[in-house]
Amino acid sequence: MHAESLTFIFNGMKTIFLRILKIVFGIALFFVLLVVLSVWLINMSSVQNKFLHYATDILQEKLQTKVEIDSIHVGFFSDDVGLYNLKVEDREHRPMLKLEELAVEIDMWALLKDEVQMEEISIKGLHAKLYKGKQDSVANYQFVIDAFKSKKKPGEKKKTTKGKQLTVDLQKLKIEDVDLVYNDSHIALGSLDLKQGWGNRLTGELKNIEGSWVRIKKRDSVHVDNHILIDRIVYEGQDKHGSVTLDSVHWETDNHLPHKRVAKPKRGWFDDGHMNVVAHIKVDVSHADKDSICGTLTECDANDKASGLHITDLHLKFKKIAEKLHVSDAVICMANTTLKFDKAEVQLPSKKKGIPFLFSTSNITGTTLLTDISHPFAPVLKDFKLPLWLSTKFSGTDSVLSFRDVVVKTTDNKFRAKAKGDITGLKNKYDLDVHFDILDCVVEGSSKARIINQFTVRKFMMKQLHALGTLRYKGSFDVKYKRIEFRGNIGSACGAMNFSFKLDGLNKYVTGNVLSNAFELGKAMDYPDVGRIGARAGFKIDISKERTAVMRRKVGGKLPICQVDALVYEAKYKGIKVTDVYANIVSNGAVADGKIKMKGALADVMCSFSFTDTDHMQQTKIKPGIRFHLFNNDYKTDKELADHEKRKAERKAAKQKEKEEKKKQKEAEKAKRAAEKAARRVAKEAAKKG
Repeated sequence: MHAESLTFIFNGMKTIFLRILKIVFGIALFFVLLVVLSVWLINMSSVQNKFLHYATDILQEKLQTKVEIDSIHVGFFSDDVGLYNLKVEDREHRPMLKLEELAVEIDMWALLKDEVQMEEISIKGLHAKLYKGKQDSVANYQFVIDAFKSKKKPGEKKKTTKGKQLTVDLQKLKIEDVDLVYNDSHIALGSLDLKQGWGNRLTGELKNIEGSWVRIKKRDSVHVDNHILIDRIVYEGQDKHGSVTLDSVHWETDNHLPHKRVAKPKRGWFDDGHMNVVAHIKVDVSHADKDSICGTLTECDANDKASGLHITDLHLKFKKIAEKLHVSDAVICMANTTLKFDKAEVQLPSKKKGIPFLFSTSNITGTTLLTDISHPFAPVLKDFKLPLWLSTKFSGTDSVLSFRDVVVKTTDNKFRAKAKGDITGLKNKYDLDVHFDILDCVVEGSSKARIINQFTVRKFMMKQLHALGTLRYKGSFDVKYKRIEFRGNIGSACGAMNFSFKLDGLNKYVTGNVLSNAFELGKAMDYPDVGRIGARAGFKIDISKERTAVMRRKVGGKLPICQVDALVYEAKYKGIKVTDVYANIVSNGAVADGKIKMKGALADVMCSFSFTDTDHMQQTKIKPGIRFHLFNNDYKTDKELADHEKRKAERKAAKQKEKEEKKKQKEAEKAKRAAEKAARRVAKEAAKKG
């Protein structure tokens, strides 16, 4: 569960319940004290009922609303007091409060000594409907609080009592059938049994707790319905020590919107607007007072059946002092994941005091299989069963998360990475920015293929990947709304290169640039005739499933659908050194066609080539060519050549258009002659009949 939601649940239950009890006991004690004093010496039901009617009239006049009580019982010698079927309306004549029975066992003789000794209180059938609108409106129960509030004259000092003080000694509390409504929130309680034994030993049991409330997301004003069921809460304690167990907690949310995964199959199943959590929790409290609480979360099993996120075990020690929460010795377990950290500190938010939410942890370490989070967050990881060891320090606020000293590696140490990063803009997906700096990343030998093979994606150029040998990478990446950017330097057995890649999730293209001063392209591509090169290149790859599927149906093939433009500063081909070579490659998925041109003083050396399989580059078909320019006027720049080709294409298109227009004109004339011929035939037949 979210910590915010848990705090909301328990604070809401506490606030509503205290307000109800305050109203109930205010009214009930009014009757009890009035009748007890009146029948101190007369323990007769007829007299009690007379005083009951008298007290009811007084209360109705005081509250200015309708009040009903069926009966009251005061047993002076049997030490019991009972109130039955209390009903109170609010000022709008709506049912506000209903109490089926209030029974109290009280020591009457101790009352004479200013001591209130209640061995047992029993409340049954407590139903209330409380409403409070906007901030400037008055709650429908406020008139009851005002009626019993002590009124002090201006300038009058608070009265102090001397001598004996009233003391309360409650041994047993029993509550049954509670149903409370406060605006859009609802709390129901089957039963509560609270007992105090010898040595301040306290035991309590709540059964069949049910609650519902509406949480409004301020960002988009979405109303999220929350519903919680708890079969049983058990408390056992002595003095300031105790343990609390929550059995069969069932929490559901519904924002009445389509699931975030609709039409997005790559998205995980987690959606805080559609949760279905089943949990079991046990807490041992070692100390508790007004300002602090200390204890241990000894058991926690929480399973969101809607998303598949399942925390099998969570245990930790905690200490809350004012707005600071200290956590230590924490262990979080999932099916194949175990994470640990020694300590963490959380600053709890407070709007009244202007305190923001902050947190930080010590080093978090552990092992994991990413399949544990694949279903809720990243389906692409569903087959990622490579064991990983990780370590990081974690801190942040409600809108920013920071990761420092990040270390991730495989158990065989053939993949290892060090990084740091931040996630900002958490409150709005359009502002989300995941930025990480990769300080050092090494992938050795076959680990490259092992990592890629964890993903169910189409794999290209795996043979060339193997030829690169051990990879070492330094750089950074950003993940933004439907956009991913990678940049940095990567070193390999074939040389080093600087690169920048961008994945455009909106338009479905991958674009980028690569620069290398000395890269052994022939070794990487298994093409011995090509030696070391220095070059820069730009590329664009189509990753749209819709567009590429259409092209695959037309031409087939196993190549990516892309375009590459490159300038080779220096290279060797069959031992011949070349410089300033321009290359262009266009692949339709089945065939990659390339053009290479090297400018010279007297002639340009050109060639075209094509291939269909990157694993058999030696079968590449190459057609060499040469173009002489003996006179300077014959030499044309690339721009001039491009303009020439453009004008040529325009002339060709104009001729084609003219041809099509002539064809349409001939068809129109032919249709016209056919219509005239048909008209003459009809006229001729009509003349014959006449």
